[in-house]
Amino acid sequence: MNVTVKDAPPSGKAAVAGLVTLFAAAFLTITTETLPMGLLPQMSDGIGASQPMIGQLVSLYALVTLLVTLPLTAWTSHWPRRRLFVVIMVVFAVSNLLLAVSPNYATAAFARLIAAAVHGVLWSMMASYATRLVPPDKAGRAVAAVFAGNSAALTLGVPLGTTVGTTFGWRVSFLGMGVIAVLVVVAAATLLPRVEGVRAGRTGVGTAFRTPGVRGIVLTTTLIMLAHFAFYTYIAPYLANRGIPEEGVSAVLFAFGGAGAVGVWAAGALVDTRPRGALLWAVGLVTAAMAGLAVIRDLPVATVVLAVVLGLAYAALPTLLQSAALKAAPAAQTAASSLFVLAFNLGIFAGAGLGGLFLEHIGVSALPVVAAVLAAAATVVVIAGRRHSFPAASRNRDAGGDGTGERERELAAH
Repeated sequence: MNVTVKDAPPSGKAAVAGLVTLFAAAFLTITTETLPMGLLPQMSDGIGASQPMIGQLVSLYALVTLLVTLPLTAWTSHWPRRRLFVVIMVVFAVSNLLLAVSPNYATAAFARLIAAAVHGVLWSMMASYATRLVPPDKAGRAVAAVFAGNSAALTLGVPLGTTVGTTFGWRVSFLGMGVIAVLVVVAAATLLPRVEGVRAGRTGVGTAFRTPGVRGIVLTTTLIMLAHFAFYTYIAPYLANRGIPEEGVSAVLFAFGGAGAVGVWAAGALVDTRPRGALLWAVGLVTAAMAGLAVIRDLPVATVVLAVVLGLAYAALPTLLQSAALKAAPAAQTAASSLFVLAFNLGIFAGAGLGGLFLEHIGVSALPVVAAVLAAAATVVVIAGRRHSFPAASRNRDAGGDGTGERERELAAH
């Protein structure tokens, strides 16, 4: 007989240890994905490939993630969550260690692509896994804690990895990432709770996509990622065009990242109590900052201020949108997360390409204009999604958006 039971989350130190483990995985995977951007010259010399070819190791990573996330998430949906997490971390360990000893470009590309193949699967499961570690009323904060690893990777992991690679050699950086991955494997095997998988046929992507609200979340995520990466991918030439000296670009990017850390904290503080208001403020500020960057000229201080506002608002969005996806599809949280990851990576991949086209054919001044239009479209979708996609907190709770729907179905199915 199937019995629906609500399992209690870990308490106290066990919950904190689990969230720290997930945070470390987020930090590791995002740093792994983006670190080659800071080590292009060193990697180019080390394996005898041009810098554009090394750059392709980043874009191909995003493309592979985009292509395989949905089928691999469906294929592994019935796996116990801890086992799947450990397997993925082992893959990241192998990827980084293999890259550290790669004798040629083909080996380096293979090392990158095996990590890319499991990257989206990890991010599809981590948010719902995090909600299993805390009481339902703190689910949003748990998701924010995991997504803080993303910001930490961009503000600390990549700069630190770049410094290590520049000082001691790029292979040492990836060796260090491999060691971190091994440590996460050990921590996951001992600290994360056992959670059963779900039946893909009952809680698959089709179910999630047909759920009222999910399509609006996917569209909003795609639009806002298109907007951000159409501009941010080429922020260095934009800043130079606006009078920021080359030596000042790093300082602006550091301030952007620091503001992002505040944005992640703010999202965590508001996502469980005022999710709709926080999201409206975030997309609105992104739109306003992009519009401001589009119209100002010869005002370096104003440019920096708007860049900091952009960093603050943008960093809050992944937590808010991921949490919305979990609440919109409580019976298919992993599948909803995979759709969110798909939209996220589509926005990154297509946004960088779109921005490159405008940069080449119109000029750098067109980038914030395009980004502002796309961000405004995302804002309209959020405003229109009051009923299903982005309801107020009270309606989320009434709709079963406390994150327990999937866990109850998991237990009932076993």
